[in-house]
Amino acid sequence: MNNFESNRKMKIYYFILFLLLKLNFSYSQEASDLSSMSRNMEMQNDSISKEKTPPINKYLIFDQKGDSTVVDTSLTLKKYYKFNYLRKDNLEKLKFSNFGQSYNSLTYSYEKSSLPFSSFSSKHHAYLKSSEVKYYKVPTPLTELLFKSVMKQGQFTDVLFSTNTSENFNFSIAFKGMRSLGNYQNILSGLKKFRFTSNYNSINEKYKFKMHYVSQNFENRENGGLTNSSVDNFESEDNLFSERSKLSVKFEDATSYFLSKRFFLDHQFRILKSKKNNSLFIGHIFEYETTYNAFEQNNPTPFYGSSATPINDKTQIKTMSNKFYTYLSSKFFGDIKVSYLNYNYNYLTNALSSSELGFNENENSISFELKNNIFNHELRGKLEKNLFGDRLGDLINIIMVSQNKNFNYSLGFNTLNKHPGLYFELFESNYSEIRWANKLNSVKINNINLEFSSRTFGSFNFDYSKIDNFTYFDLKDKSTLNDDQDLKLVPKVNQHSNSINYLKLKWQKEFNFGKFALDNSFIFQNVDQDQNILNLPDYIFRNTIYFSDHVFKKAMFLQTGLTFKYFSNYYANEYNPLISSFHIQNDKKIGNFPMIDVFVNARIKRTRLFLKAEHINSTITGNNFYSTPSYPYRDFIIRFGLIWNFFN
Repeated sequence: MNNFESNRKMKIYYFILFLLLKLNFSYSQEASDLSSMSRNMEMQNDSISKEKTPPINKYLIFDQKGDSTVVDTSLTLKKYYKFNYLRKDNLEKLKFSNFGQSYNSLTYSYEKSSLPFSSFSSKHHAYLKSSEVKYYKVPTPLTELLFKSVMKQGQFTDVLFSTNTSENFNFSIAFKGMRSLGNYQNILSGLKKFRFTSNYNSINEKYKFKMHYVSQNFENRENGGLTNSSVDNFESEDNLFSERSKLSVKFEDATSYFLSKRFFLDHQFRILKSKKNNSLFIGHIFEYETTYNAFEQNNPTPFYGSSATPINDKTQIKTMSNKFYTYLSSKFFGDIKVSYLNYNYNYLTNALSSSELGFNENENSISFELKNNIFNHELRGKLEKNLFGDRLGDLINIIMVSQNKNFNYSLGFNTLNKHPGLYFELFESNYSEIRWANKLNSVKINNINLEFSSRTFGSFNFDYSKIDNFTYFDLKDKSTLNDDQDLKLVPKVNQHSNSINYLKLKWQKEFNFGKFALDNSFIFQNVDQDQNILNLPDYIFRNTIYFSDHVFKKAMFLQTGLTFKYFSNYYANEYNPLISSFHIQNDKKIGNFPMIDVFVNARIKRTRLFLKAEHINSTITGNNFYSTPSYPYRDFIIRFGLIWNFFN
């Protein structure tokens, strides 16, 4: 164990000891002193809240579609699930050993859009899409600070500031940064993400706009995973290799970069409003984005073949879209929207070479959207049709949602026909064996989705998809490189000609027993296919038992418990760094190991504190835990963090 690691652990231990002593000291005070202190704090809080801070429901957050929520400073189990790198519940994802790496998907999902599937899919778990950007309306300046410790030598921070210069105009600035060295060789991760948003709504509501600028920069040192001999050493549980940096990896000098810069503007004018609240709008959505994915390696490796020069691959995608729409809001007809999309894309691979390859195309589509209330149900429909071009797809989406307070359900039908992804079609590397130009069929997906939720039975989701022309990466040559039976990693593109049937059942329910609660999530999956291509675990469990209560005369809200997560073994996809994606494999199964975390969370005023002992069973249940066949899952570690909101 190095000095840095020892010092870091000692700091954590001292921090925990300080908290325990502080709690013990507080409890040892006389009751009258605590009561007096509590009354003084309550009087100060009441004074501040009445004189300076407006009600919390005045601080609004809304998305691209205009659906709004309020700023929530409460401490719940769902907030704990989202306190991670993605700031999303990662039940259906499997994280890697280092903070800021990619995720292996435990379920199958797709974006309901006619645009081509995303290229370099491993980077898109943490990529912020236009539809995920949030906008704000706040009566006083709002600040949110997030801090979280990482695996080794670094930290994760996310800072947001938002203010209204007037009642109608708001802007926000945010920055997310992360650096983590990791415990294995050449696995450092880094992130820089800048966000600026603005929105305006005129006093007479005749004109309004939303705009944002987002810059995203991901850096990952790539080690290619453990060699086969290191896998044996890892699983042997030899104390010599408890220092994970002693395990050999496939690459020691490779780095991947993913950069994205995007400008987005959505503005509309109201050109007609009748006395019966029927309104007619015209609008325009503009989006321009540049995306780069690069892989650099000083010394070419036999895992990818041969190259006469150092590897410096760069793929560039530039897209520009203009959507013009007219929007009718009517009591009788509901909401009707007709749109025309002009989509231009410029794709280049091997962009740093004089022999760069690519294509520059301009395509158009038309779409029709409808939303109306019928018999206590909300009916939403969307139709997108490609007018001309080869890579824009077609989409039909129909959803019916109940509006019953006690028993909610939704039923949806989706038909999607879209391009499998630009890098599946054309790609070229400095490695002589890695290059292809394919003519691919569109991926076709027919989907039925049923969701319902009730207080008695919890929430249930039924999802069935039929997938045609499923497109994926496989290995070109499965011959071994050495006596350790290491395989080459040269990828190739395959497209499955037969149908794949995918079924997913998901159930979630929390049971409460006074101050104790048991939260349960269960997923069952079944894939009907003639080859092992779409490989997923049959079962995924997550169970959390926890205790919640106010302590210290209600000055603090405490939540502590234990989370158990498990998924059945399966042929997990292997991460392939050069293409920033995953390829299928049918040689080794992973899974069938428990992941147990213990947490202590607290809320003091509007500050939420998180302390977590992660994978506490790692030294007990054996070294059979993996994120992919050659990338081990995380060892036991204690981490902490906080989220702090200011309203002035």
